[in-house]
Amino acid sequence: MIFFCNFLLTLTVTDIPLIIDIFKHKNIKNGVIFHCYDNYFVNVMHKIFNDHDVMIASARIDYNVTYNVTKSYSRVGLVIDSACEGWTSVLDSRTATFQGYSYIIFTEHLSATADILSRYSIEVDSDVILALRMNETFSLYEVYNTGSTFKGKYNVRLIGRWDSSLIIKDLKRWNLQGAFVKTAMVILPSPRIANQTLEQYMEKPIKSQIDVDTVHRMKFFTMLKFMRDMYNISYDLVRTSTWGYYRNGSFDGMVNALYTGKAEIGGAPIFYRIDRGQHVQYISEVWMSRHSFIFRHPKYPGGFYTIYTRPLSVVVWYCVITMLVVTAVTLWAMLVVQTNTGDNEESTLSLAGLVIWGAMCQQGISINRESTSTKLVVFTTFVYAVTLYQYYNATIVSSLLLEAPRNIRTLKDLLDSDLKAGSHDIVYDMDYFKRTTDPVAIELYHKKVATSTHYNFFTPEEGIAMVKKGGFAFHVETTYAFPLIKATFTEREICETNLVQMYPLQRMGVVVRQNSPYKEHIAYAIRKMYEVGLPPRIQSEIDEPMPECAHTPDSSVFCVGIREFSTPLLALTLGMLTSVVVLACEVVLDRLVKSSVRDFKN
Repeated sequence: MIFFCNFLLTLTVTDIPLIIDIFKHKNIKNGVIFHCYDNYFVNVMHKIFNDHDVMIASARIDYNVTYNVTKSYSRVGLVIDSACEGWTSVLDSRTATFQGYSYIIFTEHLSATADILSRYSIEVDSDVILALRMNETFSLYEVYNTGSTFKGKYNVRLIGRWDSSLIIKDLKRWNLQGAFVKTAMVILPSPRIANQTLEQYMEKPIKSQIDVDTVHRMKFFTMLKFMRDMYNISYDLVRTSTWGYYRNGSFDGMVNALYTGKAEIGGAPIFYRIDRGQHVQYISEVWMSRHSFIFRHPKYPGGFYTIYTRPLSVVVWYCVITMLVVTAVTLWAMLVVQTNTGDNEESTLSLAGLVIWGAMCQQGISINRESTSTKLVVFTTFVYAVTLYQYYNATIVSSLLLEAPRNIRTLKDLLDSDLKAGSHDIVYDMDYFKRTTDPVAIELYHKKVATSTHYNFFTPEEGIAMVKKGGFAFHVETTYAFPLIKATFTEREICETNLVQMYPLQRMGVVVRQNSPYKEHIAYAIRKMYEVGLPPRIQSEIDEPMPECAHTPDSSVFCVGIREFSTPLLALTLGMLTSVVVLACEVVLDRLVKSSVRDFKN
């Protein structure tokens, strides 16, 4: 008799089949029943569930008990009967949260039980079913709030019934009923928002913000506006100045706002990083970010003063010099041997050197010698010189007049070149130089970007202007650089522009607060947008491609400038100065000799 009284007080005969049907519908294999009846009925209940391959644990409801609900399984069902006194103590337990569990709450008073549940944070991603007893049938209601902390609405709606068989509808919760979701926006410190709200600033046309703010943030805000219409939500915008970097023991910026609960959704995509993944939850990738060193490829990467030495390698130059010295010494020896006593013909080593050098420069110096051996040396020297001269001259002309090959292709090539270097004055570039372990990037940073005398971090406008002048490589995101290049560069300058990546393309992902109830909404919205091609369309409208080299007559004609011609001028100037100095020394020496001779005679 006592057993039947407890049975009627708590679970009826039809309750257990209802639980089994709901568990099977939700593919739940494990559950916990919180009860207030005797052990005999508990044993009978366990046997029934075991016969249906459902593993059930049970616990008696008690105000003074702290419940520890397992999280070892992917999905766990929790069954509570509101007829038991103190049933809300289960909901007050810290381990029995509404995320990750499926609740079935039996009640005979729908409004009273729903009012009690409205005090709890049953978010939009929760799974709570109220089973209203009506004789031997049940009406099933789902309970959730579209935003318990964001001015959302509490919902109790009918989703099905049970009358010996389960009839249930899996209704979507796309309508968030105007919930104000806090969203962290990344807005750089440079734009000053005056006489307008943050919402008004964000709603401005993209073209009016592209010079002062991040392009990726603007593209993603366009997607957020589509999500706003999809889910009937509003955004409570929170401004941050960075994406989130580890400083002084914690993250700053948008990551900090999400981690501390100041925001629910990240208003800008961020790079995938392991340390960030421990504080926020990545939802989906949206697009990739490309950062490169942009520079006008120098026509002569080794410098203008090496133009006339570049056609021959170092080994060949040593061979040429050796051959000149050997030939000059051989000719001098022949001149000395063939000089008769009393002849006035000069036979010095300097004369032999001038003869050989004149032959190399296609300028002959006559030597009055009848010896066949001397003529043979001079002849072979001219043959050797004309062959070398033709190859050398052709190489010089082609290198001066034709477009030089693009041989700065890697970061190491850029480091070894004569180009100066700088970077965009933005937090993620500075952070990369601090964290990188790439020895080439570290050396480049200390040698060209941040030296003892220069700190080359500039705005995109300043950096691209320096690239336009030439001799400077600027590291910047291409979405900043390409519009500036298109607006300011000439056709020839565009054709000379080259890119070298310091690190690979960076994947960018959407982030939300960890365990956010809106993560499924964001993920579904992004996938839906990609399905209809919205993100590529946004990118095509906002992202400027690299201007193409048109190869117009102006850009394809190359001329020799004063910088290329400076080396011969410097050599001529140096030779003239040296001759003047030698002349002065000769005059002084001659006077000293004559003066000493006069003094000796006297």
